[in-house]
Amino acid sequence: MTRSAVDPSGSRDAHGRLSQIFAAFEGDTQPAYCTADAELSFAALYDHARALSRVLQDQTGDSSGQPVLIHGHKDIRYPVAYWACLLAGRTLIPVEPETPIARIRQIAETCGATTLLSAAPESPDIATHLADSAIVIVSVPDPLTPCSPTASWGADRDVAADQDLAYLMFSSGTLGQPKGIGVTYANLVDFISWLDVLYPEDTEITAVSGVIRHCFDVSLFELWMSWTRRTPLVVLDHADFANSTAYINRLAEQGTSLWVSTPSITRLFLKNRRFAADQLPNLRNFVFCGEVLTKKIVTALFERFPGCRITNTYGPTECTVAVTSVDITEQHVQSDRDLPIGAERSGTRLECAPLADDLPGGELLIRGASVGAGYVGLPEKTRAAFPETGLYRTGDRGQLAEDGLWYFAGRIDREVKIQGYRINLNDVEAHLRNLPGVEDVVVEPQILRGVPNALSAYVLGVRALADLQHLAATLAAELPPYLVPRYWYADFPAGLNQNSKFDRSSLATASVDARLRHIHMPTSSARTAQEETV
Repeated sequence: MTRSAVDPSGSRDAHGRLSQIFAAFEGDTQPAYCTADAELSFAALYDHARALSRVLQDQTGDSSGQPVLIHGHKDIRYPVAYWACLLAGRTLIPVEPETPIARIRQIAETCGATTLLSAAPESPDIATHLADSAIVIVSVPDPLTPCSPTASWGADRDVAADQDLAYLMFSSGTLGQPKGIGVTYANLVDFISWLDVLYPEDTEITAVSGVIRHCFDVSLFELWMSWTRRTPLVVLDHADFANSTAYINRLAEQGTSLWVSTPSITRLFLKNRRFAADQLPNLRNFVFCGEVLTKKIVTALFERFPGCRITNTYGPTECTVAVTSVDITEQHVQSDRDLPIGAERSGTRLECAPLADDLPGGELLIRGASVGAGYVGLPEKTRAAFPETGLYRTGDRGQLAEDGLWYFAGRIDREVKIQGYRINLNDVEAHLRNLPGVEDVVVEPQILRGVPNALSAYVLGVRALADLQHLAATLAAELPPYLVPRYWYADFPAGLNQNSKFDRSSLATASVDARLRHIHMPTSSARTAQEETV
């Protein structure tokens, strides 16, 4: 079931707001969605999404809310499918083409989806793989072909209440029961309204980057900034990720002024010297979400794009993309603190619940209009994470500082006990990120016979063994011995997961694939000091 149990026949203002945004597309011949091979205009998006929404409405008659899987990646058919679902009041669920068929079946069973929109013509024959299922496959027509006139798409019909689910985002893992996070129409429109505060109408947005996969909710920054401003979205197929120069050229051709990204994606683009103001003179605004933004990335962007605006945000998928923001300044970079995640957006409040330890801060709690509807089909998990309506327990550690800004301190569950010492892996990572030459780092326990017995550090940015050894020695001079990783790895393949973040699952082979390896052993004096402490 995707209909909300809360006020099922309540206000429909949110769907009306989306219809207003969509109505402005009519007759607009400007490019809306630009791939390397094709451009979809707003007018074509308008016509084809109306036609497809009628197909979806005819499937369900006057009822709506039945979920629809959108199977695709970066193709001009994708926004057509997206808008068709919204207009028809059908809960949309993004699914990437490389998602295993067994996983697609799991998702469909979990949420009761019986329709799949195929928006990836180059993908394998999904209909053949799902022929024995109850899922109806509907191919999204090529939106560059003529579209027959369509009757009203439902703007004048009560197709969705504010508390109905607009979309479901499923966790990217492939094991266990899929966890679908429900976000309502009211949640979505509240997010869209916040974008108008972040970037008022007098902010010139000429085109928007499109590097985030649509199955990751950070892509909503890209989609809705493009749609509310009726400006091109310049999308990057992840199969072409290695050819950053070609994408930079496309960004330049469209005069792109807004870049939305995870820090991991930007770190990769910064390796290309063409990712700079002389090649991208219009690129003045950067928005980050999804990962910890490091000072090294900010410093590099300030150097490459003098005078640019860098906005750091924070938020879980359960609370509609992001709930805080702050424009990063040189003062933030020079501060002894890590970068802030900012202040709450209007209508949302952060709280800090004490934890049973002596570390600063506590668990971040989120209240307000951004809080989603919970996990579909998982009542126990929903009750644990959403103990009250409009309240979400993040599982993240954070604190409100004297400057009035919130600071993120990692996941609460990233604490391990090694040889009697309780170690917060987030703290070790934060210390390492501030050392010269470190672009980013992941610290994980090394497991021996099922028990953590040492720390391993996987470092990005180091290219010489002497530098890796120097990092270990520097950390040993600054931290107690039990906080210094024993095993160090660098110069290994570092890919991105489906959420465009650093792929931590790749660490399973990083110790083998790493070109640089170092084993750090404490000095005898350090071991003696440790023994005396014990």
